[in-house]
Amino acid sequence: MKSDAEQLLKEKNIKITANRILVLDVFLKNTHTLSLADIELALPWADRATIFRTLKTFEEKALLHSIKDDDKSVKYALCSNTCQVNHHRIHPHFHCDICGNTVCLTGFDIPILKLPDNYKANNYSLMINGICEKCQKQ
Repeated sequence: MKSDAEQLLKEKNIKITANRILVLDVFLKNTHTLSLADIELALPWADRATIFRTLKTFEEKALLHSIKDDDKSVKYALCSNTCQVNHHRIHPHFHCDICGNTVCLTGFDIPILKLPDNYKANNYSLMINGICEKCQKQ
């Protein structure tokens, strides 16, 4: 019987390797975004370059998407089932000012604005900062 990670890799036509399963398992066990450093902490025996290449492969195949946090660091989150390779379904993200976690706010699509012809967008995102439910209760 295949694991959830193996099944997701198969669905996205990504070659199944031990390292890819391990990296994907880290995402499946978390509800918030993860940085390269977070994954390195979870997999201390894994090579940084291998993890980075795995993240880029997952992003290219729409298994993950990247998010630039307030501190300009890149974090990654699992894509929803509706996410496509070119990520047409743009959604907002919420960054907690206390715990530092960033989460995708699914179910809230951001409309893509039509820019004037002489402008070309390279990135389209909405980051909402505040205090998450968990930190409000503490």
